[in-house]
Amino acid sequence: MIPPFDYKNPDTIDEAIDLLSQAEEKAKIIAGGTDLVIGLRNGDHTPQFVIDVTRIAELRKIEEKDGKIAIGAAVTHSEISSSSIIKKYGKVLSDAASEIGSPQIRNVGTIGGNIINASPAADTIPPLMVLNAVGRVMSKKGEREVPLRQLFKGPYETNLKPHELLAQVIFQKLPSDMRSSFLRLARRDAMAIARMSVAIVLHMEKKKNRIVDIRIAVGSVTPTPRRFSEAEDLLRGKTFDEEALRTASLKISETMINRTGIRPSTSYKRPVIEALFVRGMKKALEG
Repeated sequence: MIPPFDYKNPDTIDEAIDLLSQAEEKAKIIAGGTDLVIGLRNGDHTPQFVIDVTRIAELRKIEEKDGKIAIGAAVTHSEISSSSIIKKYGKVLSDAASEIGSPQIRNVGTIGGNIINASPAADTIPPLMVLNAVGRVMSKKGEREVPLRQLFKGPYETNLKPHELLAQVIFQKLPSDMRSSFLRLARRDAMAIARMSVAIVLHMEKKKNRIVDIRIAVGSVTPTPRRFSEAEDLLRGKTFDEEALRTASLKISETMINRTGIRPSTSYKRPVIEALFVRGMKKALEG
């Protein structure tokens, strides 16, 4: 049973952050509600106020400006997956958004909710990591831009203060010669939480078959999102071949184990994440 609360429905960001400030840590933000409603039913959350931000126009926009893409926190996964702007300048994110849950969930679930829920299995977060995304965070004290990795404190925990609102997520447009891929592994093809996922952005020097730049993020294998810079460093500047891929895949699993330790699932996860990474690289190279 969902506990009683006061429902607020502001029209502007200023109204929303005023409400957050007045609530004194007793409020929760809702947009799609795909995570929050479950938490309310389970008794994980007992807010005095629930603030619905879906009427705030600024939070529902996808904007292109000054070489950057800004996505409002209340933009849905369906809107991201179908956006021509994101397909052109951040395809790895639109690919991930298109695989979240069911059509019904994608139609109401939002990118802001996916970030703030801070699940290690969140599908949009590895793509945002390889896009070097930042969050635009607003409060009565002003606004700040925070690299996405710094928003996360631990599984299902962020570093946002109770009076702060994630308004947008912003990233630089990817150049047209950058390739990308997103792959996820789950118990079934649809409506299942990812067991593992990998997002890759890649720039190749075609004539020499050399990796000029690469960004790698893996989901569901570390407590908080991170780039796998150790494998990136191994590949950057190298000629692409099977040996380089194999060496980098071993570095991926080694980094995973260094971050989490040996667990009962490690014997399964180690070879699978290595294989998923190799598949992701090949998919990116296929363009």
